[in-house]
Amino acid sequence: MMLGAIWQDDKLMGIIAGFFFALAMVLLGYASVQWFINRPFFELRTVKLVGQVERVNLIGFRSQVLPQVKGSFFSANLQDIRKAVESQPWVRKASIQRAWPNGLSIQIEEHQPLAAWGESQLVNTFGEVFSANLAEVAEDKELAQLSGPAGSELLVSTLYITASDKLRALGLWPARIRLSDRYAWAIETDSGLKIELGRDQEGFSVENKLDRLVKVLPRIQKEVMPRLSSVDLRYPRGVSIKGEKLVLNGAATATGTTVN
Repeated sequence: MMLGAIWQDDKLMGIIAGFFFALAMVLLGYASVQWFINRPFFELRTVKLVGQVERVNLIGFRSQVLPQVKGSFFSANLQDIRKAVESQPWVRKASIQRAWPNGLSIQIEEHQPLAAWGESQLVNTFGEVFSANLAEVAEDKELAQLSGPAGSELLVSTLYITASDKLRALGLWPARIRLSDRYAWAIETDSGLKIELGRDQEGFSVENKLDRLVKVLPRIQKEVMPRLSSVDLRYPRGVSIKGEKLVLNGAATATGTTVN
């Protein structure tokens, strides 16, 4: 009885007919779109690398990344491709864009090495540790050796830059910087001079200690000891030094002393 009443209601039947017509249009539109975007014309055929690609291994890129490039211009999963690109050595960040009608453009930012980290890694100019072939960098420039507890990479990298600027006034370069588990600092320069800085102290930071070194080292070498092997700056009121002390008869002897 109720169905018979519905069939006889012109207004209600018009609404039902309109609903099914709209549904049919939606389904037809969806099928048309799927047919269109899955045409062979849109299958991915070109991948263009742009940006910093000086150290990116193209052979490894082809064998490890390109197999991840699947689908069409419309269906390719850009996040998966980005992760595959960023897993490659020397790639810090990647940005993927679709290139009409059947390609991708991959913008690459390479790691810029600042120094070696630990035994086999590198740290970049952002203080981030990454893995790469150290020999590839050694061909371009000499790298300082940095080390420290896990999570201290940015802190150690920052001090390396600071120490490089300050020691340049003495004609020295920090070839090694070590931060101990107790957060005590030690530097060895390219000349072999060992510098003990200890921990940051209230009113006497590591930077303050480096400033003191720049100020007193030339005077120490001129008036007390020309050839130093180590300088200990952990004392707020003095500097402890070791090396070859200049004596009155011109002979040099290995010794240590404290300069106030």
